[in-house]
Amino acid sequence: MGTRARRASLKPKLAAVAAIVVVVAVAVGIYSSEKLVGSRSRSQAGHYIATSVGHALKSASTASSQPTPTPSAKRTHATKPKAKRRSKPHSPASSAPSSPPASAPSPPPSSSPPAPSLTPITSVPKGNVDCKFGVDTWSGDASNVGYSVSEKAATDGDLAAFSVALNANKGTTEVVGYPSDQCLIYKRLPSTLTSSFDITPPSSSSGLDYEYAYDIWLTTAADATSNNWSGDLELMIWTYVNGQVPAGSVAGTLSDGSKVWVAGNNSTGTVSVVLPKNETSGTVNIASIISQLKADGYITSADTGDLDVEYGIEAPYGGGRTFTVNGFSVTT
Repeated sequence: MGTRARRASLKPKLAAVAAIVVVVAVAVGIYSSEKLVGSRSRSQAGHYIATSVGHALKSASTASSQPTPTPSAKRTHATKPKAKRRSKPHSPASSAPSSPPASAPSPPPSSSPPAPSLTPITSVPKGNVDCKFGVDTWSGDASNVGYSVSEKAATDGDLAAFSVALNANKGTTEVVGYPSDQCLIYKRLPSTLTSSFDITPPSSSSGLDYEYAYDIWLTTAADATSNNWSGDLELMIWTYVNGQVPAGSVAGTLSDGSKVWVAGNNSTGTVSVVLPKNETSGTVNIASIISQLKADGYITSADTGDLDVEYGIEAPYGGGRTFTVNGFSVTT
């Protein structure tokens, strides 16, 4: 008799034994239930909460005693949520119309005293566009990863500067904030558009995850002049990178060797230009970069308007270190 046949012949016997066991168990349960209910302690067996700490992409810095995080894909820079650009902290100096935000931005904490001013470095030339500092934090996502921004100093104007301390739960790789100088343009793309910067990254960046970058929002000239933020494209220019990777994938290279990363389409997606090497100071010819990107098809030719130019830091994990923009300006 084969193994399967032998197992089949045992099934009726096993069923009968199981029935007897059930009857006995019920009888014993009925007898003992009153005893157990009467003397049962109110305390229950202890429980535990196992918190998974770390991230597959940061496993090198996770202690061996911690649970192994779930493997994930290669870390990529998260595209900013659309709500970000609807909470600008200031209005342009021109008479361009100001549309109400689609959803009211979270008000800043009233208990925080104003940060002291920071004298911008004189090696950065003054521009002709007014720029103002904003912490620009995605509050809901930020609280989930322990992200915080401590503003140390800031100076607004045509030559701006700011300094912040950034922190989050160690191992965080999600972008949830962008403290930055924000310079609203709201007009047709000018033939000349340049920007100068000077920065001081943390003296030790080991284990940190951040980048200094421009964030430029392009749209049609009609939408730019009417302050319409719908249907725009995000252009980022990364000037200093430590651990971060842009959204999307590498699509090409500019004439200076800068890598072009593309996520989404060429009209409402995100295009990131990463300089060939980290720069702590310099002048960026934004108009020239946009012209090259249009010629290569990475940006649609319909984007003839500029909503704003911003410059700041995205730091999923800043380790509580200080990040400084010593000077920043935009010239049209």
